[in-house]
Amino acid sequence: MGRKFISQKKQTKDELFDSLVKNAIDFLDSSLDDLEKRPKNSIVDFYTSIELFLKARLMAEHWTLIISKPETANIDSFRVGDFHSVFLEDAIRRLKGVLNECLEQSTIDNFKALGEHRNQIVHFAHSDYADFSATKAGVVVEQWASWHHLHALLTEKWKDIFGPYNKEFGRIHKQIMRQKEFIQARYNELKSKIDVEEKAGKKVIDCQHCEMHAAIVSKEHKWGDDYSCMVCGVSDTAVASTNEELECPKCHKSFEFFDKNLTACPHCEMPISTDLLIDLCEKKYIEGDDWWEEGQPHIAGCHNCQHERPSVFYIDGLWSCVACFDRGWQAIACPNCDEFVTGDMDTINYFACYKCEDEVRKRIREDGF
Repeated sequence: MGRKFISQKKQTKDELFDSLVKNAIDFLDSSLDDLEKRPKNSIVDFYTSIELFLKARLMAEHWTLIISKPETANIDSFRVGDFHSVFLEDAIRRLKGVLNECLEQSTIDNFKALGEHRNQIVHFAHSDYADFSATKAGVVVEQWASWHHLHALLTEKWKDIFGPYNKEFGRIHKQIMRQKEFIQARYNELKSKIDVEEKAGKKVIDCQHCEMHAAIVSKEHKWGDDYSCMVCGVSDTAVASTNEELECPKCHKSFEFFDKNLTACPHCEMPISTDLLIDLCEKKYIEGDDWWEEGQPHIAGCHNCQHERPSVFYIDGLWSCVACFDRGWQAIACPNCDEFVTGDMDTINYFACYKCEDEVRKRIREDGF
């Protein structure tokens, strides 16, 4: 063992769980405190709190679940904090595989996106935010979205485990919701400039992050509009929707389904899960695009959300994922592993698809390249 620079007192498992949750709450508080002067730090702290809460949920089941390599677990080392813990993706994998706790795909996507922001900030220069006030606004909307998912986990899905901390969660919830006033004030301040852009002939749409009518479209595609928001500073693509409908298996009425916020049939309130959407689409969308050959797979794996079931169908002229609701990518059989997937065609043809890229990288390293 290498030299240890920090010495901690031995704690019981209950004390460690309490310390873990309180540490997560401290990072939430730090995130809110940093909003004004260090907004990028705020994202880093917010993401750290999410990882800590997921670890706490694992630890509530068994302490070995938060150790990166459970086979090396040692209770004495654990009690003094001498171990390497899991990161986000492993935590999500263990929640599902060991605890049978399946997080909603939208929750997983949100946490992963926040993690990507965090990595850009820590390791590189983050280019999504143009200036200081836009950075703060961008961070606020990121926090809204992530807190929506985290708050639901802590106070609903896992309320029996995190119930003793509800007072703290309520306090933080009020602080985060108050930030809406800042976004509205910034929109009011910029409204005249947004109007000028619109009168000059530029297309302005609602931002998918802050929800303000302030997103200036820079380029239009068949699959959606590229834009930059004047309020929150975020650059993104507003994916083109579709008016296609599916029939509810319970009430047999049709409903528009391509909506990431859809959770139930609008007519009978039957829950609509991702797996149910895939089942319904499998029956309706039985062909691919012009490149597709009859008899070949027509449902692709999504490189964007990497849903465990193939979830991309050819809907209304575009390959469309009904798990993450991304559209417009091409679908191809990977020359390396023969899986039918979406993604960047050059990357798939000359390197690998998302399903086999780890294996290909490993093979390249072993071959000495």
